[in-house]
Amino acid sequence: MSATTAATWDRQRILTALGRHWNSTAALMLAATSRQVESHARGSEVFAEDGSAYLDFAGSYGVFLVGHQNDAVRAAVLDALERAPAALPGTVHPAAADLFAQLTEVLPAQLDRFTLGCSGAEVSEAALRAVFLARPGRRKVVIVDGGYHGKTLGALTVLGQEEHRRDFLPRDPDLVTVAPGDAAAVRRALAGGDVAAVFVEPVLGGAYLRVPPREFLPEVARACQESGTLLVADEIQTGFGRTGALFAIEHSGVVPDIILLSKALTGGFLPVAVAAMTGDVLEAARRSPDWHPGVLEGTVPSGAAMAAAAATIREVRSRDLPARAERVGKALREGLREAVRRHPRHLVDAPGIGLMTGLRTRNPSVENLISMQMAARGIHLGHSLNEQMDQPVLRFYPPLTVEAADIQRVLTALEESLEWLDRRPAWLMERITWLLRRQYRLPPALVLKLMHSNLKVNW
Repeated sequence: MSATTAATWDRQRILTALGRHWNSTAALMLAATSRQVESHARGSEVFAEDGSAYLDFAGSYGVFLVGHQNDAVRAAVLDALERAPAALPGTVHPAAADLFAQLTEVLPAQLDRFTLGCSGAEVSEAALRAVFLARPGRRKVVIVDGGYHGKTLGALTVLGQEEHRRDFLPRDPDLVTVAPGDAAAVRRALAGGDVAAVFVEPVLGGAYLRVPPREFLPEVARACQESGTLLVADEIQTGFGRTGALFAIEHSGVVPDIILLSKALTGGFLPVAVAAMTGDVLEAARRSPDWHPGVLEGTVPSGAAMAAAAATIREVRSRDLPARAERVGKALREGLREAVRRHPRHLVDAPGIGLMTGLRTRNPSVENLISMQMAARGIHLGHSLNEQMDQPVLRFYPPLTVEAADIQRVLTALEESLEWLDRRPAWLMERITWLLRRQYRLPPALVLKLMHSNLKVNW
């Protein structure tokens, strides 16, 4: 059996298992795009089973902030695994105290009460429970259109993406949606004094990627303070240096009542999340007749996960990765803006801040074709995963440890990809967009044929 045949067989075997037992649609998309099977990863690179290497500029949407297999985080995880991987019920793992100490050193002083979880959605729900306990009688919540706070049923209630919410929850009359960056709309929503909280990402992530006007968060914070409304800042994508500051709230000087953290906090090793809140919020929640000590708690992360989180914070601080994100990110953002200037037929703009940036494309077909062309040149980007959007954003979220030479390599490959796209007729973009928006209803075998894949749908 040739090496190529063996690699194809391995992909076929793995995708068949995924399709039969996990997610048939995801397996089909992986087969259609001929994605390699990951073997291992290190730093900014991911290696496939055939030995080829890819630059990771997707970063799992912010998880691999300190790079893949970071030595310091890996050592902390292995140490915890050797000594005490997890705490027994009723006991406390020593890594928890270390994590809390690290958090208190980097967060605003008021945010010193912590609830732990294993995912962003879990701590979003903890925040919701705290909000409703601390503001009894108020059931309204203000969210931002396009915002993302998780997809468990509780977190779905504050998800600003109706297409993900409508099949599971009734249209909630107590949910108020405002446009990104519209502080006046937030103030109007809070005027009645019946809103419990405003949930906001300091930089709107997801398929949208919008940096709000500098005055947006301060205006929202003032409106919240005047109306007794709690402000919840979701920094799950932005936290720990991604935007060029340790936390994105630092760009506007705002201190929220609750901040949500995950993704980068995992160090790329083990799931962990934190909802940090002020003592005032916790004391108000404790006055509720529905209060009990475990009401805000979720699944406690393993000791190894908490060790990874504490080590990640140390790594971010010791290497001053926020400053590095701003310095290296400037070259990436300037290069992306130049690409927009040179290729306006395909690109709208290049939103972003620090190393949280991307390309707003003219349509889903442009996003998909750029992503595929970049993959063919050994570079993974963060697909929006939203073919229904008119102008999705293709994300560039590399580790903050990325080298300047890697930035240049990506920009060179992007120019080659866009020049390739320039040679495609306009009608092709329209046809591909039509197909993308109907891809889940097409016969799977036809999808593979259209994509010239040599794999088979046998699930």
